[in-house]
Amino acid sequence: MRCFEYVTRPWPAALCLLLVGWLAAVAARADNLTFHPLTTAQGLSENSVTGAVQDHRGFLWLATRDGLNRYDGSGFRVFRNDPQQAGSLGSNYILSLTADGQGNVWVGTGGGLCRYLPLTERFVTYQASDSMGLTDNFIWAVFCDRRGRVWAGAETGVHLLDQKTGRFRLFTHADAGNVRRNSIRSIVQAADGRIWVGTGEGRISYVDERSGRLIPMPGWRPVGPVTALAAAPQGGLWVAIENNGLCFTDARGGPVRTYHHVAGQPGTLPTDAVRTLLIDGQERLWAGTTEGLCRLDAATQTFSVWQHRPGVARTLPSSNVITLYEDRLGLLWAGTEQGAASFEPRPNAFSQPVSQQETGPVWALAEDAGRRLWLGTESQGLIRLDPVTGQRVKYRHNPTDPTSLPEDFIRVVLPDRQGRLWVGTRSRGLAYLDPATGRFRRFRHNPADPTSLSDDNVRCVFQDQQERLWVGTEGGLNLLDPVTGRCAVYRNNPRDPQSLSSNYVRCVYQDSRGQMWVGVGGGGLCRFDPRTGRSRIYRADAADRSSLSSNFVRTMLEDSQGRLWLATEGGGLSCLLDAKTGRFRTFREPQGLPNDVIYGMLADDQGDLWLATNKGVARFNRRTLRFRTYDTRDGLPQDEFNAGAFCRRRDGTLLFGGGNGAVAFQPMAVRYNPAPPVVVFTGFRKFNRPVRLDTSITERRMLRLGPRDNFISIEFAALNYRLPDKNRFLYKLEGNDDKWIEAGNQHQATYTNLNPGSYTFRVRAANNDGVWNPTGASLSVIVGPPWYQTWWFRILASWVVFGLLFAAYRIRVSQLLALERVRHNIARDLHDDMGSTLSSISILSQLARNHQQRNNQEQAGILMEQIGDSSRRMLDSMDDIVWAINPAHDSMEAVTARMRSFASDVLEARGIDFLFKVAPEVLEQRLPMRARREFFLLFKEAVNNLAKYSKAEMAIIRLDYENRHLVLRVEDDGVGFDVTAPAQGGGNGMTNMRSRAAAIRATLDIDTAPGKGTKMQVRVPLRR
Repeated sequence: MRCFEYVTRPWPAALCLLLVGWLAAVAARADNLTFHPLTTAQGLSENSVTGAVQDHRGFLWLATRDGLNRYDGSGFRVFRNDPQQAGSLGSNYILSLTADGQGNVWVGTGGGLCRYLPLTERFVTYQASDSMGLTDNFIWAVFCDRRGRVWAGAETGVHLLDQKTGRFRLFTHADAGNVRRNSIRSIVQAADGRIWVGTGEGRISYVDERSGRLIPMPGWRPVGPVTALAAAPQGGLWVAIENNGLCFTDARGGPVRTYHHVAGQPGTLPTDAVRTLLIDGQERLWAGTTEGLCRLDAATQTFSVWQHRPGVARTLPSSNVITLYEDRLGLLWAGTEQGAASFEPRPNAFSQPVSQQETGPVWALAEDAGRRLWLGTESQGLIRLDPVTGQRVKYRHNPTDPTSLPEDFIRVVLPDRQGRLWVGTRSRGLAYLDPATGRFRRFRHNPADPTSLSDDNVRCVFQDQQERLWVGTEGGLNLLDPVTGRCAVYRNNPRDPQSLSSNYVRCVYQDSRGQMWVGVGGGGLCRFDPRTGRSRIYRADAADRSSLSSNFVRTMLEDSQGRLWLATEGGGLSCLLDAKTGRFRTFREPQGLPNDVIYGMLADDQGDLWLATNKGVARFNRRTLRFRTYDTRDGLPQDEFNAGAFCRRRDGTLLFGGGNGAVAFQPMAVRYNPAPPVVVFTGFRKFNRPVRLDTSITERRMLRLGPRDNFISIEFAALNYRLPDKNRFLYKLEGNDDKWIEAGNQHQATYTNLNPGSYTFRVRAANNDGVWNPTGASLSVIVGPPWYQTWWFRILASWVVFGLLFAAYRIRVSQLLALERVRHNIARDLHDDMGSTLSSISILSQLARNHQQRNNQEQAGILMEQIGDSSRRMLDSMDDIVWAINPAHDSMEAVTARMRSFASDVLEARGIDFLFKVAPEVLEQRLPMRARREFFLLFKEAVNNLAKYSKAEMAIIRLDYENRHLVLRVEDDGVGFDVTAPAQGGGNGMTNMRSRAAAIRATLDIDTAPGKGTKMQVRVPLRR
């Protein structure tokens, strides 16, 4: 046999076929949703997801039996109970969730009702022990009504919270009855505004706020615990009953419609154990059961069912569905025993016309005039699919039948305009199928026949406008005459630069002007003239950015503007802008193409190009020049495709083939997400460690940093949950970054060593379809300066500098004044001592001259001696002045040495023994110039007086340092004197000594009496 046909029979068989087709349609519809699981592998705290809700910011909250999870599209933040931390979650066992319009998230736990405060990221917990009216801590259900009021269902009834006072009002049934009668398992608000509850006993009741009671629904007969309620938009309630299916009631006592599982009957519930209900934005009812997710078709009153399929990607993580939720963008969330999953409620746009198990890898696709689909496979031969009847015909190679398919590896399929189907194989040449006989005629390469096919490895077949058949092989280009089987072969001639640039022909194309184009492997693009067999060659030139991007051209097409687009291997997408100059424009990975290897290219009705690559299918908008990539996350069965496996059907459906079979889709049915994502800040780190702020960074508008915070990270998120790993970010720190930084899907920005100042951090985000939020989010960042760069320090420093300058000025002035005083004192001393002495000498000299003239030699001699004494005193005074102003004598060592020398000269000349002692501390001190001079002269006066008048035999001179004072003590064993009596010889020695002591703020004490010797003490204060 040449084929296996799935046969047609008379009408009973047709009925069976219709039934099978209907069942297959139900199954296909149920299997055509794409789920995106979130489990502990992605950071969820625990896999049993018991609730879900979206808050006012857009964060998604997932409740588990071990903590509360806040999801931002890139990761989770987990909140748990911590007995050591005030404001933590009341209990880790969470039963229910809801959110109000003020941003609060309400959490029903096994330890009370908790309210999450977004500003501080802490919880307020209400418990039965608070005496505020809550009667039980096990909160089965929590609900926020249209007025923003919060209801909490517990084992003891339903509670209404007064958020102003924090008190609860309890509603129960009038009759006590069964202990589970007031056990509230579900709360819902009906279309008429009434609050309905379902109980563990099976009652359905509404809240009567006037009486404070729960009023049972009239005519309702409990048949089992109520696990979930859902309010129908047009009125009535859907009721899920534990192990007893699903019911609909008009809530007025009318007839109840029931739905149950019927074994072996498709379209019924998979089980009667319904756990949760949801009515989505399209008013469709969804039910979560222990055996899968269900959706009710209102027209047929049948259910589509989705279940966990082990080993299959993008399926429910578990068939045990606990909770359902719809977010603001219409994305649905299913919480199961093995994690949560998000999914679009409408069918996946990408489908497989034939299962991968039946086709294996697909290398060729085509549609014939009868709209039948042909698939060329790698090992399953040729498959024909009739989309109307679903009939499949498979053609296989039969080694014993020369009219069968040449081989089962099919690379090319082309239905021509004469109704023939041409099939190119990998290694057995070309064949066409005669539709009348079902037989194949083969065309092979014959080395002995130059008019035979140039090579048996066929890569493309093309019929031009003149209905000529062109066959591209790995041995050249062939113009085939189907009648005679003879070929005109065009090959590369190394000696002819106008021949084909390579024998490896990948594709042949004829544009609207009738120009032939040939894409070859390794030789670029050839503009081919069939009349002459000559070509103009366009090659890639790495030095010329406007040249062809790659020498491996896979396929090409012409757009509505007459431009030729080329899909290349390794060079991305190229557009020929000018055939005369050979100028191209290229789009590659940096421009958004997912991969530079393009296997197939098709255009849709909008003029967009669809490109099959190694990393999914890319959609290229020729108007905006932007790419959008679809991959397995979008529902594609595969990310990698095969060369040549692509076709467009007459109804606009596009098909691409790959290793997992073929995928088909209508471009207009491919989902597009037009909503720009909300951008929020989610975390702040210093030195890669999380920082807990007093106010949530999500709610903050400013961050203050210290001068040592020189390694910071700001975390952000785009709250788009449709394929969130495709979100993209741009960020910029104004004041530091010159331009926006492309972060890809990284949601963190790190900065080091920021200079003090004010900055603004901005972040923008794009959703999975590349729609950008133009505003994004911003955060002021203020980096404080170190203390030495603060304004107050600068003011203080300026005052200090001013003070120092003023002090320096004052010191300089003081120094100048001191110098002036020194000069004045020196001048005064010179005037007083030298002037008076010289005047005396002048007078005595005149007198001596007069006596000599009178020959009074004796009197003249006396006068000459007086002149000599005066001269010596003047020399001593001059020596003292010079010594005092010499900087070399500033040290106390120089002072004490001069004092010792003077005492030795004076006392030894008088035969007085003396002892001169200097304490070591004295030598470390310093005296200013004037003080040094006055101190030394005071000392000289004391020693001179001792030598002249004391008649002593022994003297003791001591210099000590006591209490920051320089102490001079001079003692003798002489005759002493009466301090009250006039000075001996009429001198003024004591007066001079006291005057000099006062000049240096010293104290002078003299202890003496006639016959007792003399003790003199001088105490000179020293500066610190």
